[in-house]
Amino acid sequence: MKLVDNFRKFWKQTQIYLLYVVSILLVFWMYPREGKFQYEYTKNRPWKHENLIAPFDFPIYKDEAQLAREIDSITQKHTPYFTMDTIVSGKVLSDLRIDMEDQEAGGRINIPLLKSFQRSVTDTLPGLLREVYRKGIIEMHPRIQQKDPKETKVIVSRRQLSEETTLSELFTEKKAYEYVLESLKSYTSLPEDRILSNVTIARYIRPNIFFDESMTRNVLESKLNAISTTQGMVQSGQIIISRGELVSSAKYQLIDSLRKEYESNANVIRNYSVIYLGQFILISILFLSLLWYVTNFRQDMMGSSAKTMYILSLIVIMVALTKVTVNNEAISYYVIPFAIIPIFLKTFFNVRFALFVHFLLLLLAGFWIPNSYQFLLMNFLAGVVAVFSMQSYYKRSILFFIASFVSLTYMLIYVILSLLQEGTLEGVDWTQLLWFGGNGLLILTVYPLIYIFERLFGFLSDGTLFELSDTNQPLLRKLAEFAPGTFQHSLQVANLAEEAVLKVGGNPLLVRTGALYHDIGKMNNPYFFIENQRDGDNPHDRVDFKTSAKIIIDHVTDGVKIAKKYNLPQQIIDFILTHHGTSTVQYFYKSYISDNPDEEVDVSEFRYPGPKPYMKEMAVMMIADSVEAASRSMKEINEESLNQLVDNIVAHQTAEDQYSEADITFSDITVIKKIFKQRLNNIYHPRITYPK
Repeated sequence: MKLVDNFRKFWKQTQIYLLYVVSILLVFWMYPREGKFQYEYTKNRPWKHENLIAPFDFPIYKDEAQLAREIDSITQKHTPYFTMDTIVSGKVLSDLRIDMEDQEAGGRINIPLLKSFQRSVTDTLPGLLREVYRKGIIEMHPRIQQKDPKETKVIVSRRQLSEETTLSELFTEKKAYEYVLESLKSYTSLPEDRILSNVTIARYIRPNIFFDESMTRNVLESKLNAISTTQGMVQSGQIIISRGELVSSAKYQLIDSLRKEYESNANVIRNYSVIYLGQFILISILFLSLLWYVTNFRQDMMGSSAKTMYILSLIVIMVALTKVTVNNEAISYYVIPFAIIPIFLKTFFNVRFALFVHFLLLLLAGFWIPNSYQFLLMNFLAGVVAVFSMQSYYKRSILFFIASFVSLTYMLIYVILSLLQEGTLEGVDWTQLLWFGGNGLLILTVYPLIYIFERLFGFLSDGTLFELSDTNQPLLRKLAEFAPGTFQHSLQVANLAEEAVLKVGGNPLLVRTGALYHDIGKMNNPYFFIENQRDGDNPHDRVDFKTSAKIIIDHVTDGVKIAKKYNLPQQIIDFILTHHGTSTVQYFYKSYISDNPDEEVDVSEFRYPGPKPYMKEMAVMMIADSVEAASRSMKEINEESLNQLVDNIVAHQTAEDQYSEADITFSDITVIKKIFKQRLNNIYHPRITYPK
């Protein structure tokens, strides 16, 4: 049996180590394969390294602001393309001819012409329309509306030939209408109102030059693609910057160009096997640091492959997101919500562990980022703000405050660092603030993600604890109905334990929830427990001491069965298992020995199955449970007797070694005893006698 247990323990440990190995390999596989520029540099700060000399010829890359200006200039000055549709004029002239034929035949009259100028219009109007459509009637597209016709240029494609012209050289519908009308007036010598009453000119005026969006876009894209990303060259051996020299904007551009060329140019002579080996060793050291921390300070994780997989999965996923955003120029890596990781870890573990993992993650992800120091500083401080802002996760409003604080932290630090580098607000890229706002919005996904993680990995969040601690839960209502005395006892234990945990550290919501459910097993035989007995009837008087002890002890195992039936989390079930530890049922044990002095007693028949409390919260609840139950059976209640009761119970449990597996100190126990004494004295303080 021992061999089997040892093998199981060995296999669990092996699974943990394998998860670390897989995580190291995944991160190594995602790491960039180019070399890493070895220097850190910040604009408007002194160059703290040795003199930087160009190791090879490389181009000077334009900075993002300069490229953005060139792109804006080309976009603003880009001439839109229009295409002439020759079918329109033919259709218009065809309509005109049909209308004239109808007029001459005496049929349907679309143009009621006066005989005195009918022949003149018949001879003149088609020619005028041909002239107008030959020159072109342009549609008033939004690209050219409200523009100066003399200054605005367009390119018009006519039968595969394109020529640039100004808007003033083309007709609009209004200008074409006015031109035809004025021409008819000059030919017919009739006033305008007489012409318009007989000729529907507007019927034959419509655009035949239309905006060509596809051609406009394609030409613009070709111009943008032709923009050179470089300006000038640096020759090999040229001094780029000297030690102590200020990194000005010009020097910054040179250094940054060298970094880009070094990390992206495959022609740079490198020993890639050494680079890969160095990356693997670096990644391994960071993961082994996490393993060392867990081994020394979080032993519970070394026995849980679920917890290990959860932590390592978060790290690998965030590293993958970093790789994707850095390789995608359309997305800023500042939109990645790194602050969400310490929030997740604090929810299920503690602050110190959350910040430690957060820092290791930033070190891993920082390998992709050009300015690693700025990236590390901003994200670490954002993580600290997120963790210390999250005091009451189960409050609905807290997550909105966290998201706001994190976004403001990013923005403030970014603006400060930009001012230090540029020396003016004009150098701040204000569009980055939008990415920080998006970062804050992504933090709002914490609630649904935590719910998913709880179900996948069997964790327990404060939100779930808050729901379970509601006394209107069906199981607690059932306890109040079938074992009302036990229910009241559980409420008092919850109040005592919660108060103590608030003082000595721990999760007060966890201990309160565990205390509310710790005695649910008493529902099976409620009247065998003194708090539920009425009228002096004690069913223990009708059974022997061993049976009584078994019934009392069975409330632990019965409680576990009920808890599993109602799908309570394992963490709450552990409170049921450990609230008596491996102690003995003293009253029945001593009574049996007294009645059977000559018999060798098997103490295991009077001992709870355990295990002992292995968390501070469990140890606190054990003390609270014993103290509250014992105080109800006291005959004389005063300050001295209550203080003595607390001291005796703690001394007895210490003698039975019940606290040995919990992370609780003698200092904590001293504080706990003091709190319990104060609370019990408040509960049982003497009251005045009211007059009848």
